[in-house]
Amino acid sequence: MKLIKTPDRIGSMFNRIAPVYDFLNHFLSVGFDIYWRSQATKALVSELKCKPAMVADVASGTGDLALSLMKRETWLFVVGIDIAEKMLKKGKQKLQKEGYDNRFLPVLGDALNLPLSGSSCDAIMIAYGIRNVLNVEKALEEFARVLKPGGLLLILEFSLPKAKLFRDVYLFYFKKILPTLGRLVSGDIDAYSYLPTSVTAFMTVEDMEMMLQNAGFKVMETRCFLSGVSYYILGKYKGR
Repeated sequence: MKLIKTPDRIGSMFNRIAPVYDFLNHFLSVGFDIYWRSQATKALVSELKCKPAMVADVASGTGDLALSLMKRETWLFVVGIDIAEKMLKKGKQKLQKEGYDNRFLPVLGDALNLPLSGSSCDAIMIAYGIRNVLNVEKALEEFARVLKPGGLLLILEFSLPKAKLFRDVYLFYFKKILPTLGRLVSGDIDAYSYLPTSVTAFMTVEDMEMMLQNAGFKVMETRCFLSGVSYYILGKYKGR
């Protein structure tokens, strides 16, 4: 399928699947996504030196990453930004139910034009959203604008396994089985075909590290899971 990453298209797609998004995330990843988010937020919190800390959760979706982060410390405050209103609504309901809504503010917005003042955030995090951005380089510039000097950036994303045998098996599941299961549960023909297409077409972990460095970030830590099915990169903004 053709990849179209305009905000209208991406927002519409996620609004359609919002009711089943959490279930399918956990089901299709066999629960690994919960662990990956947990490890990523653990790494971020370990490097945050300021207390309290203001964190922007870009492509916040239904708030899973924000929830994982806020469960770790009481001094963390999160602005959840997303272009899909129905996803944000689900996230707000989830955080209210868990009792964290007093430290979470959902805001409708785009990664390329964040509704935040310059140098206002101690950290920015984005989970499984950077590959959906129309212009990654511009998004990194926007992240740098919003971060305080020395601010942290956490990127959690999908990639492809490096081990050939596992890669072949994974690609069969990813391209053939996952879209079918996603379509059956969500009723959406497009969304779960978009997922494998967007991942296979996206840059490698190494390319992402290079792009971060070119944007003025120091790569502090990179960690891959399941031979590279998912990874996080933790960086610090040091300026250009």
